[in-house]
Amino acid sequence: MSILQSKFTRAIPSRESRAFHMERNRIYTPDKFQNYNDWFYFIHVDPFTRWIHAIGMVIGVILYYFSAYELWLTGFSFSVVVKFLVGVFFFYFLPLISHYIYDGGSAKSTPDRFHSTLIPVIHINLLTLTGRYDKWLRKFMVKYPFTREAWQLEETEGNELVRK
Repeated sequence: MSILQSKFTRAIPSRESRAFHMERNRIYTPDKFQNYNDWFYFIHVDPFTRWIHAIGMVIGVILYYFSAYELWLTGFSFSVVVKFLVGVFFFYFLPLISHYIYDGGSAKSTPDRFHSTLIPVIHINLLTLTGRYDKWLRKFMVKYPFTREAWQLEETEGNELVRK
């Protein structure tokens, strides 16, 4: 099965791949898109960043659930607060860290946009987790054809995902 992937996709980013992502993000700013959320989708094409976001969301939601359940069962406690804060780390801060790892922090949304980008990030994560992201990306590229060049996307076989 063929998927679109940037030739700069790396499990462990190199100086070259990070520089590529930083330069792309310098050029393709939110004003190049119909709305902020379209730009937000654009900055999340890298599969490793998306997988870190998706795994963080799953772990965070599980921890939120257990902290809410414990709160309901036993009332407010230190354990509830710890579970909730660890959930916040996985849901929110781990994805931010992934942007610093892969693109030097140049492709992160600002905190004032947290609420407006919450649904798009959940959508991106669900597409990633269900294996439907590539199909969605191809539709996105109809609206923003420059995405292929900006990300230097190539058709690759699914087993070529990990590059050194």
